[in-house]
Amino acid sequence: MTGPIPHSPSDFGPDAGAGAQRRARVLARLREVGVLSVADLARELGVSHMTVRRDLLRLETTGQVRTVHGGVGLAVGKAGPCRSAAAGSRRVARRAAELVSAGDTVALDAGPAAYELARALPDDLAASVITHSMPAMQVLAERTAAAAGPRLVALGGELSGARQALVGPTTLDAIAGLRARTFFLDAAAVDVRGTYACSTAEARVARGLAEIADEVVLLASGGVFTCSAPALVATLDRLTAVVADVEPPTAVVAKLDRVGVKLHVAG
Repeated sequence: MTGPIPHSPSDFGPDAGAGAQRRARVLARLREVGVLSVADLARELGVSHMTVRRDLLRLETTGQVRTVHGGVGLAVGKAGPCRSAAAGSRRVARRAAELVSAGDTVALDAGPAAYELARALPDDLAASVITHSMPAMQVLAERTAAAAGPRLVALGGELSGARQALVGPTTLDAIAGLRARTFFLDAAAVDVRGTYACSTAEARVARGLAEIADEVVLLASGGVFTCSAPALVATLDRLTAVVADVEPPTAVVAKLDRVGVKLHVAG
């Protein structure tokens, strides 16, 4: 980043414009690198830690960033074209967590519902979790550091800003040598033809994880049934089950029934 931005004592005074510019630059940097500490941001912006914390509080209040262990990152799903409501994602995650048993190896997609599922897994669950989601990795890594919670298998790769996911050839190569009982797919959009991701790179990783899994469970929260996304991940007959926070459209329900996919609607 170039030159320092002067310290702004108030968001409502004559320096309010500088505060808005500063916060825009914070968001731009987070899209580039994923997570930064307060110290990193203060150094790059040329302001005090207090100023950075005030800016981050403002951004967190408006739902644009989230605090993580050791720093701050973009709010989960914020950069995507269709965002799932947080409450719906949590309901789906709690119901999906009931499908994970001790000793399981599961794979988590990148997205808001998958992130909430990582949070919903019991602290004492003896299971292994494969994921390319940076937010999910952060949640699980904190538990691993405390010698508790599921074992984390983190996939490497190139960071994609839309869903804070690692994608690319390195990710696909890592997936090829693994196996999971269940892949929890967090699609950006769903219709009668299938499930979709926001980019072809994300779709390739999701398909790779589906290929190594015995079962594929779709996490369908928020407006996924009314959203649009360009990259096909899988047709509905590849799914084993769907966990949704609302009843899907009639045509989707009929198609799921025809192909033998079990539907769970989280109350």
